[in-house]
Amino acid sequence: MKHFYLFRLFKKYWLKLRHFLFFINVKKKGEGVKIYFPVKIHGIENLEIGDFTSVGEYTHVWAGDVGLSIGKNVMIAAHCCITTLGHDTKAQYMNKSLIAKKVTIEDDVWLGYNVSIMPGVTIGKGSVIGAGSVVTKNVPPFSISVGNPAKHIKTRIIKNNV
Repeated sequence: MKHFYLFRLFKKYWLKLRHFLFFINVKKKGEGVKIYFPVKIHGIENLEIGDFTSVGEYTHVWAGDVGLSIGKNVMIAAHCCITTLGHDTKAQYMNKSLIAKKVTIEDDVWLGYNVSIMPGVTIGKGSVIGAGSVVTKNVPPFSISVGNPAKHIKTRIIKNNV
């Protein structure tokens, strides 16, 4: 029983240390950010992440040199892919043609399970992207988009909390 409590204590402090080390090179980190490991982020020095944002397990992020901006209160489910990098399909040798375009995810966005965000996309404030969607174009604020490629299907109606 004694070993169980020691393990819990060790795990608690290990997770705090892991978060600290993970965010040491982030360009801008908000308060209360939660990362559920394992997560892979390339170009972490170009990542801006807002307050109270959470990133689910097995999410892959390629921030590149152009950067990735994630707003406040964003929920990113597990197995998502966000990339600022792509290849030029018109180039003779695609593997030598790298295209980089900034991705912006505004405040209060929810990305469902297994969503892919392509380079150059802006997801508007308060939007919801359905599970398994591939976002190739900008998403307007307060919209619900689903599919491959993601299409706007509905506008969110915000209720006032009583």
